[in-house]
Amino acid sequence: MYIDDKGIVLRTVRYDDKSFIAHLFTASRGHVAFMVNASRSKRSGMSARLFQPLSFLSFQWDIKPNATLHRMKEARLLLTLQDIPYDPVKRSVAMLLAEFMAHALSNEAENADLYFYIEHSVQWFDAAPDGYANFHLVFLLKLARFLGFAPNDEEYAEGSLFDLARGRFIAMGLPSDELLCGADASLLYQLNDATYATMTGIAMNRYDRARIIRHLARYYTLHIPSFPPVRSLEILQDVMG
Repeated sequence: MYIDDKGIVLRTVRYDDKSFIAHLFTASRGHVAFMVNASRSKRSGMSARLFQPLSFLSFQWDIKPNATLHRMKEARLLLTLQDIPYDPVKRSVAMLLAEFMAHALSNEAENADLYFYIEHSVQWFDAAPDGYANFHLVFLLKLARFLGFAPNDEEYAEGSLFDLARGRFIAMGLPSDELLCGADASLLYQLNDATYATMTGIAMNRYDRARIIRHLARYYTLHIPSFPPVRSLEILQDVMG
């Protein structure tokens, strides 16, 4: 049975010389893996150029129960991104977020609110002329809410520490790699409470952001089984440094 659908490209994996596997988060079924026989031609209905990280596509696909790989018919861009494909900083952030989501959403079923959140966030980021330095941090904290492990900040007080393993703020604890100090715990608390409109009010420099994104990578590792090291972190650090 073929259905009309839309989805966001999370990653692609080469299968052979003429095809690849594309992992998308779809509006109708959540995470779905597609076998794509693609052409490099711009005129092709299945051009490989369409399947860039965070590209939004509309397409038809054949739902087959119990299948691990599916087939889609002619795909086209649903949203044309203006800045992300060409701005080196935004492109690096997009690669980072796509890598996070490729692993974090690999077992996610249909979730219309989550799909809308991702679509809205990427559109906001693409259109933002400035004030987006903290975007990837706020995005990942909000994503954690949808996935069920948002930081619990009900017990936060000035000077609190943050326990990455338990996902909560605590008054004291022994130093460890899973316990954030007061300064970083405070930044995490502010980011967790921020929106894209208010996040510019959080005073951070690139060193602060570098620490927080590594803390978030560790946080995801602790709360999602088999979550691997995030390879694009180094690329983002190089570009933003």
